[in-house]
Amino acid sequence: MRKKQHGEQENLERWLLTYSDLITLLLGLFVILYASSQVDMKKFKAVVSAFESVFGGGQSQGPLTGGEGVMVAPSNVSPMKASEAMERKVKSAIGNTLKKGGALITSDERGVTIHFLEKFMFDPGDARIKPEALPVLDTLGFLLQSIPNRIYIEGNTDNTPISTPQFPSNWHLSVARALNVGYYLLQHYPIRPEKVAIVGYGEYHPLVPNDTPAHKSENRRVDIVILNSNTKE
Repeated sequence: MRKKQHGEQENLERWLLTYSDLITLLLGLFVILYASSQVDMKKFKAVVSAFESVFGGGQSQGPLTGGEGVMVAPSNVSPMKASEAMERKVKSAIGNTLKKGGALITSDERGVTIHFLEKFMFDPGDARIKPEALPVLDTLGFLLQSIPNRIYIEGNTDNTPISTPQFPSNWHLSVARALNVGYYLLQHYPIRPEKVAIVGYGEYHPLVPNDTPAHKSENRRVDIVILNSNTKE
């Protein structure tokens, strides 16, 4: 009787050993699957890290415990240097759009401004975003959700009057375009709404004089402005 019990105990121990091996193999499989899913994100994470480095203060230090996951920029970083560094990062993120002439980038002490031209983002007299512009907005959405800075989305037109049932004036058109861009970003990415402002300037904030067709095309645009952390507006 004792020998039988001893045999049963040995069988039980072998079963536990097999079970533990199975759990170990499953754990290894999940680790490999997780690691494989992260490979395509390495480049994106590097760009996000660069954004956090500039707007979060010199070097990325990771999220703060109990905070919003961002760092406050130190006072020894000048606004102009921060803007210039951010301009380089934005250019690296949307370089193809810049090369095709669909956007312009400027920087000053206020921050970095991405000027998306009408020909890239909208049809003439229309406020609906072109499908081909959405991947670029997606790139920006990933980046904007990771920085603490306030964001202004500003619609602009040239000085050619518009009067349609949908848009009685250039102001109406500029607001609708800015609103559609802002709403797309807020709808698809966890950007805090309280840090976003939607503005329509109509024809009253031109980049260049409205004296040639080429200049007018530059003035028909939506600007996404990433304000420096110490900009007061």
